[in-house]
Amino acid sequence: MFDLNKFLELREERVELQKNLLNQFNYPLIAVRTNYPGEDKLEPLATKIADIAATEMKNYFREKILYEKVLENLEGKIYLFVIKEKAETIKEFTVTFEEDHILGRCLDIDVYSTDGTSLSRSMFGYPKRKCMICDDLAFVCGRSMKHSHQEIKNVILQKYISYNDYLTKKNEIVKKIGDLALNSMIYEVATAPSFGLVSPLTQGSHEDMDFFTFLKSSFAIKEGFERMAEVAYSYLPLEKAFLLSRKIGIEMEINMFKATENVNTHKGMIFLLGIVVVTATRTLYEGKNFDDIQPLIKDMCKDILKDFENIKDKKELTHGERLYINYGFTGVRGEVKAGLDVVFNGSLKILEDSLNKSYDFNLAFVQTLIFLMGKVMDSTIVHRHDIHMLHRIKREAEAFFENGGIYKEDGIKIARDMENAYIKEKISPGGSADLLAITIFLYFFKKLFFI
Repeated sequence: MFDLNKFLELREERVELQKNLLNQFNYPLIAVRTNYPGEDKLEPLATKIADIAATEMKNYFREKILYEKVLENLEGKIYLFVIKEKAETIKEFTVTFEEDHILGRCLDIDVYSTDGTSLSRSMFGYPKRKCMICDDLAFVCGRSMKHSHQEIKNVILQKYISYNDYLTKKNEIVKKIGDLALNSMIYEVATAPSFGLVSPLTQGSHEDMDFFTFLKSSFAIKEGFERMAEVAYSYLPLEKAFLLSRKIGIEMEINMFKATENVNTHKGMIFLLGIVVVTATRTLYEGKNFDDIQPLIKDMCKDILKDFENIKDKKELTHGERLYINYGFTGVRGEVKAGLDVVFNGSLKILEDSLNKSYDFNLAFVQTLIFLMGKVMDSTIVHRHDIHMLHRIKREAEAFFENGGIYKEDGIKIARDMENAYIKEKISPGGSADLLAITIFLYFFKKLFFI
C-alpha cells in the first residue's frame, strides 16, 4: 500500500541531500527521473527510461560530472549529478533533450543553481511543456486528470518502443559509417603510385612511417569515427554535435599517437573526415539527400576560420597557424569553409567517371589523387618546402591530368617517374591524400545509402 507520509519524507531527504551537494561542490546539480504516473514509480519501464536518460547525461557531460548518486525509493529512480558547468548552459541542454529526444517528454530533468534555485524553462524564453498526449499544457492536464494513468503509460510505452527501433537503426548506421571510414583510410594509403605518399610499395618521402604504421593508426581511430556518428545521429543541434566531435577528435589523436609511437599519420584526417562523418550521418538522421551534405558542412563550419583570430598573440603556433601568418594560407580550413567544393564539384565526379571507365579501384584512386594535387592548396607541401614548390606541383599535376593522367597510354610510367622524383625531393601531398580519402568515403557512402 502506498505510504504518502513516507513518500513526503523521502522527498524532503532528497531535497536536503541536494542542498548539501550544492554546498559541498559549489557547482550546479541536476536531478533526472521519469515523469511516470501512478503510485509505483519503480515499474520496469519507468526505471529503464531513467537509466537511458542518465546515460545520455553522462555521455554529454562526461568529464564535467563531479559527483553522481542514484536513489531508488517511492519517488522512483532518480539520478543526481553535480556538473562542472554553468547552470544556464546545463538548462539549455536539458530543455533541448526534453523537446527533441524521443523519450524527452517522458522525463523530468530539474537543474539547480549553486544557491539552490531551480531553473525554469520560462527564464530562458522557452514555453511551458505540452502534454505528451494532447496539445494542452502539461500542468493543466495533470491538475484536471484529463488522461488516465493507463493512457499515459501506454503513450510512454509507445515512445519507448520507438526509441528502441531508433536505437537499432542507429547502431546499424554507426557501424556502417565506421566501416566506411576505415575502408576509405586504407584505400587511400593503398593507392600506388602515390607521388611521395606512403603506399604498400614505398615509404614515399617519409622516414618515420610505412604502410603498416598507417594500418595500425587507421584501426586505432576507427572507433572515434563511430562515436562521432553516434553524436551526429541524434537530437543534438548540429553545432553541439560538432563541438562534441571535436572533443572526440582530441581523444582520437591520443589513440593515434599511442598506436604509432608518436608518429603523426592521421591528424589532418581526423579533423577532415570527422567533419564529413558528422554531416553525412546527420543527413541520414534528418532524412535528407546526399546533396544536402555540402550545405551542412558550410553551415557547421561557417566560423572555422575564427581559429586564426588573435594568433599573433600566441606563443606557440601550429603548422597551419604559421602558414596563415606567413602566406594568408587557410589550407584545409579554407577548403572546409567552402564546403569541400573541390570534392563535391570535382574529385567525386572524377572518381565516379574513372570507375565507370574501368572498375579498377587503384587506377581510379590514382587518377583522383592527380586531379586533387592540381587543385588543392596543400599545406603539407608548403610545410616541407614553400609556396613556390606547391605552385610547381600543382602545375605538374594539372598538366598530367589534362593529358589523360594515369589513363594516358604511358600514364603509369609517367606517374612512377613523378613519384620517384618527388621522393628524392621529399615532396608529400598529404593534404591531397586526406581529400582523396574523403572522396572515397563519400563515393561509397552515396552508393550505400542513396543509390
